[in-house]
Amino acid sequence: MKKFIRTTLVVLVLLGAAFLMFRTPDTDREAMIAKYGNEASQFLDDGNGGQIHYRDEGNKDGPAIMLIHGANSLLQTWEPVVGLLDDKYRMISVDLYGHGLTGPNPTGNYSADANIAAIVKVLDHVGVDEAYWVGNSMGGWLTWRAGLAVPERTAGLVLIDASGAQTDEQIKPYLGARLAQSAIGQLLLPEITPRFLVKSSLEENFAQPERLTEELVDRYWELLRFPGNRQAAVDRGKADREPEKWADVGTLKMPVLLLWGEQDKVIPLSHGKAFEAAIPGATLISYADAGHLPMEETPEQVARDIGNWIESVTSEEQAPN
Repeated sequence: MKKFIRTTLVVLVLLGAAFLMFRTPDTDREAMIAKYGNEASQFLDDGNGGQIHYRDEGNKDGPAIMLIHGANSLLQTWEPVVGLLDDKYRMISVDLYGHGLTGPNPTGNYSADANIAAIVKVLDHVGVDEAYWVGNSMGGWLTWRAGLAVPERTAGLVLIDASGAQTDEQIKPYLGARLAQSAIGQLLLPEITPRFLVKSSLEENFAQPERLTEELVDRYWELLRFPGNRQAAVDRGKADREPEKWADVGTLKMPVLLLWGEQDKVIPLSHGKAFEAAIPGATLISYADAGHLPMEETPEQVARDIGNWIESVTSEEQAPN
């Protein structure tokens, strides 16, 4: 019995030492806001004790575009596209709950409805009734879900490597996502998030990892560790993604553009083709030199195609019957 107790104590001491050695603490909230906010950064009280970080940039007289990032990402993912389109369009981007400078949802709700409500609150606050919603990955899922939930607020939808299609193809999540889905990962990730894990996960998202700069890795790593974001990532992974909503995607009435990286290993092109087949009139454009994040890898192509598509949609709407 004494030997068992001694062994147990030794194991606990070793585990404690390992925890202290590898623990990566939260970053400082104010320091992160100072570092990653800019002159366009605004914070909106969500009415529940939270602050939604958003940017409202570009041509205020042009058509509005609402930009929605993916899981464990941040609104800065859109900066290259914003810089290419802001002369003509009003570019609104938002950090979703549990991401970037917004931080966790005080209510613990990470459902599609909660996120869509937060985005609509931002649109209401800046005085935009209708926008083109552009979403990547999980943000793409929220985008088509918004088309179903609040169609009156969506002039059109752009789904970039969007999630949510129900297909027979098995997909392999990137390393960080795989860990977040495991019991041990859910226990450790809120406290232990080494930089190499973030870099490895990002490399799996890029078709050409040499495009991944150390500055970009630092931004993802530091904002993932923004107070509350790591626990939010675990909690978000447990939320119901409501796969049954896929049956309704064919009822979308607004114009839909699909943009996809052909080298996407996270959500492969076959899912883009599933959206194309399910949504009447949807247009699919794929990029041979991009992975899961085309707006970061090939922003010129993405900006060009979004701009051309909005022009064509506007022209069709203005054409005489």
